[in-house]
Amino acid sequence: MGFFSDIGKALIGKPLGPTEPRRDHEQANRGDGTRDDDGRKIIPNIDFKNLRSQRQGSERLIVKAWVVNPVDQEIRVDTSYLLKQKRTHNQHIGPRDSREITLYDGKIADNDNETNAQVAYRLQVNGDVFMENYRVEYDRERDGKFVVSDLIDDGPVRDI
Repeated sequence: MGFFSDIGKALIGKPLGPTEPRRDHEQANRGDGTRDDDGRKIIPNIDFKNLRSQRQGSERLIVKAWVVNPVDQEIRVDTSYLLKQKRTHNQHIGPRDSREITLYDGKIADNDNETNAQVAYRLQVNGDVFMENYRVEYDRERDGKFVVSDLIDDGPVRDI
């Protein structure tokens, strides 16, 4: 019993595992700009500027907008969904930069029933994917057709 009690006394206060500090996932990501100073995950909230609807004749509508990246990391806009049309973009937008994208190119709407739009994008530094929902607002034209006038942010960004 004396041998084991002597070893036990020698080990009191000594680390049993590796002597280097443990780097958990949160500490590892803090240096790449994906976490704030308190260790919380940064969720980028993109914005649309200068949205415009262009009619091409009496049946075709093109909706374009500038996507603004407000964070200090590069993002990639993957897809958008507007007026029942899914578009794949794969457009890279640098930190605090913007880029114009086409959100819709198709038949002009006869009604204003489609009220939801979505955009999926990712942080390039770590591949985290986010989904943002928008409410679609319309202007009614003289001929009774509807064109998209605005996309209103409709709630928190989802981390998917």
